[in-house]
Amino acid sequence: MAATVDAPWTVTLDYSHDAALALAVRDALGLTDPLGLPPVDPPLALASLAHPTGPGPAAQWPAWWDGALTEARHGSGAFAELDGPLGAFVREHGTELLRWSSARKRELAARSRPAPGRPRLADALRERTGRTGVRLPAFRLLVLALPVAGPLFRPVRDGLTVTSTALVGDRDAYLAALADHLVRTHG
Repeated sequence: MAATVDAPWTVTLDYSHDAALALAVRDALGLTDPLGLPPVDPPLALASLAHPTGPGPAAQWPAWWDGALTEARHGSGAFAELDGPLGAFVREHGTELLRWSSARKRELAARSRPAPGRPRLADALRERTGRTGVRLPAFRLLVLALPVAGPLFRPVRDGLTVTSTALVGDRDAYLAALADHLVRTHG
């Protein structure tokens, strides 16, 4: 979903199966991520007969995570191309992982669906511009919604921010966090 106002800017809220799956596998294997993101919510228990051990998964996971953020779109499918012990683990749990991630994506769609009376980003930014006099320059921002616990809104790099699906569900809090971020970085 993209929002625009009279300025030439675009904010797109998206979901990435790769990022969601990478975080679920991170939690299942007890790995850490460089952003220190909270655990996935709801948690996904992945029992495995061949639970990967040794440095393989921990060494492979960061590249998968970086790729998921670089190709942060819902259709990248890099998880299907993983190899080594991490790829074997993901393939073993592929159906369960995709079912879990698809359910999270549907939850996000329900939480972010436009509805009469719900505040819109364009309106929030227009109001903020009127109140502060700060007009935003042209920019593009991808907000990647992740199924992690609690409210989260964290810039990752220029043009990419991650948020929790829980925060997206609290429309006022999400729009406030987004507007604050935009004014701080572009205002």
